[in-house]
Amino acid sequence: MRLDPTRRDFLSLVPALLAAPTLLGCASTAERKPQAAAVLKPDAPLARVAIIGCAGRGADNLGDLLGAGAAVVALCDVDANARESGSKRVASAAVYTDLRQLLRDRKKLKLDGVLVSTPDHTHAFPTALALRAGLAAYCEKPLTHTLEESRRILDLARAAGTPTQMGTQIHATENYRRVVELIQGGAIGPVTSCDCWVNKGWCCGATGPVTEPPKNLDYDLWLGPAQEDPYIANIHPANWRKYWDYGTGTLGDMGCHMLDLPVWALGLDRARLGAVEVRATVDRVDSVGCPEWTEASWAIPQKGRDPMILRWFDNGRKSPTAEELGAKDKVDYHGRFNMVFQGTKGWLWANYGEFLITPSALAAEPKPAHETIAPSPGHHREWLEAIQAWRAGDSTAADRPLCAFGRSSVLNEIVLSGTVAGRAQRAVTYDFQKRVFAGGTPIAHWHPAARAGWSLSDSDLDAVLHG
Repeated sequence: MRLDPTRRDFLSLVPALLAAPTLLGCASTAERKPQAAAVLKPDAPLARVAIIGCAGRGADNLGDLLGAGAAVVALCDVDANARESGSKRVASAAVYTDLRQLLRDRKKLKLDGVLVSTPDHTHAFPTALALRAGLAAYCEKPLTHTLEESRRILDLARAAGTPTQMGTQIHATENYRRVVELIQGGAIGPVTSCDCWVNKGWCCGATGPVTEPPKNLDYDLWLGPAQEDPYIANIHPANWRKYWDYGTGTLGDMGCHMLDLPVWALGLDRARLGAVEVRATVDRVDSVGCPEWTEASWAIPQKGRDPMILRWFDNGRKSPTAEELGAKDKVDYHGRFNMVFQGTKGWLWANYGEFLITPSALAAEPKPAHETIAPSPGHHREWLEAIQAWRAGDSTAADRPLCAFGRSSVLNEIVLSGTVAGRAQRAVTYDFQKRVFAGGTPIAHWHPAARAGWSLSDSDLDAVLHG
């Protein structure tokens, strides 16, 4: 089976793509009101940022922050090797093992914002601490590990009023923007469905062998809010994605990248979504390990019309639309692309870097003559410039980053509702406006309660910040 390039391979293309005028976002064109750019003095001080999680995506984010002009003043990681590597790149930065101490030192560090690049199960806690402290927050995707956390983070973000951004870097590249313009310009007619897929999988977390954690890893801090389970060999630095207690499987890892394009192009905000029926099939339901593959669908209500169907396929499961049209056209659409929009006039295929309209006669028709979506300075730069504007007193700054939590939490909840439906093994209905499942949570004890002191309650957050 052909494997797609890894997420790291995809993201390695981003700097080159950003050399061209670019912009992508999580919001529909209609949702985003035109805003004047913040007027900043050329000598305006750089945003002072702490990064929590310095390896893997964290290392990439560190480079992106430095390249975008941030003053990285603190580094935090539970792995001594990652801390050492980060320190070699930013020798002046204060170094921490415990994120709680870093947040307690926020005033001494004169922090403006915090960037979180930890495993999924520890996304919400440091993000919540930053927001509760009135700091700007950038968090990798998925924004949270659970839907309950997503609701809490959104509430904290609304209360804080600080610039936020979910780490879906592909938003700042050229191709997605062109696709959004084509879809919203009616290039293939009204869209009736969209299939998204990836040919990779994080699956089948084993229960052993149990061993001692590596000497360079503070395993207790790595667990954070998770239960005190024994260390499983090789779970760090990346295999945690295979386990429900720490990760969200392939859908959680890649869904926020692939599903973002239809969410943006089709204007799927909370009001547009409403109450959505979610179904998912998995190879097996396991209380420990994420599934080998998932097929999921979201039936999005449309007034006076049949629902618009959004579908997901991973780890070799194939879109019937891609297979049927590929056989007819003698083209490997599934291998070349990662999604297909089906409209009343034809199809639009896309991946991170290119798109194709079929049939060819439709592709030859005139398209919108001008670009309507403004260029981006870059995904990280959007957040940093918003911090500068917010610090200067701009009341609109919190909403400026295109993947601010107010919008990206919708994408996050689409993805996580699919993981819930897969484990429930029945159709569930999630109301995106009320942010609840119809009839209550479909799965009892979806995740164990956080360990003492690690919850997102005001009391636990304040105990850290003011301890």
